[in-house]
Amino acid sequence: MLVSLSAVAYGLQPLFAQYAYAGGADPVGLLLVRFLIAASILLLFLRLRGIALPSWKLTRQNLLLGVGYGLASLGYYSASHSISVSLAVILMFSFPAFVTVLSIVYLGERTSALKLLSLVLALAGVLLATGLSFRGEIGGVLWALFAALSYGASIIYGTHRIRHVQPLASAAIVLLGCALTFAVAALYWGAQLPSGGPAWCSTLGLALFATILPVAAFLAGSPHIGASSAATLSTLEPAVAVTIAVLLIGEPISGGMLGGGLLVVAAAIILAQQSRGQPAVTVAAVEPMLVKLEASDEA
Repeated sequence: MLVSLSAVAYGLQPLFAQYAYAGGADPVGLLLVRFLIAASILLLFLRLRGIALPSWKLTRQNLLLGVGYGLASLGYYSASHSISVSLAVILMFSFPAFVTVLSIVYLGERTSALKLLSLVLALAGVLLATGLSFRGEIGGVLWALFAALSYGASIIYGTHRIRHVQPLASAAIVLLGCALTFAVAALYWGAQLPSGGPAWCSTLGLALFATILPVAAFLAGSPHIGASSAATLSTLEPAVAVTIAVLLIGEPISGGMLGGGLLVVAAAIILAQQSRGQPAVTVAAVEPMLVKLEASDEA
């Protein structure tokens, strides 16, 4: 129930973002405020509970990890701001395929028939969701694929280079790294912050209910069910996000997008099942959108 709650809470992002955009925010401004609030709350919690921050070496690694996750978030939110949320979610959720490819090419991970099948399903899903054409959507599609690639590379770095001591402390530093990434982006590209009560309330809701809550729920639930089950339950997130986009935001969804989304989710579930029997990586929950799947072995 906790891991499912985490996935559902992450899936609420499009709803909160919709109201923030209506209040004048752009992706950089919205994400800057979101991560500043979330990081501040976690750091305050650590201070009140007397939990020490990571060592300087681990802090540097977590900050770098936050930069990677921040770039992934920038790609995802920029994509959903220019193309439909449903398509952005589907393309973003193809990231397990990127993780698998990068692991095989750069880390020498052994391949298997199921992994190859998952890659074929993910590629077919992406092509089907985009209608085998990028007419009028090339920018948004490229942003979404950039997000998936950045996210996959960050997962590989986080699981193969970093050994976390205290998951919540690492989570706070990663979120701080995300905030610093968007602070730099705001200096170079500018940022439009939310304006008005509804926009700020939705931004606060994004930080609390679609960032802090899912982090806490996943950290509490994942150790009890294992990596495979946690990663599989995390596929609830794109289903929730697409449902919200269609029912509450009013986005249309084509048969191709629906079929492509099902293929991408099927590929993610196949890859998640490869980790059966492996311990859950609880720090995986630090990423603000889909990092729950970091727990899987193919990451």
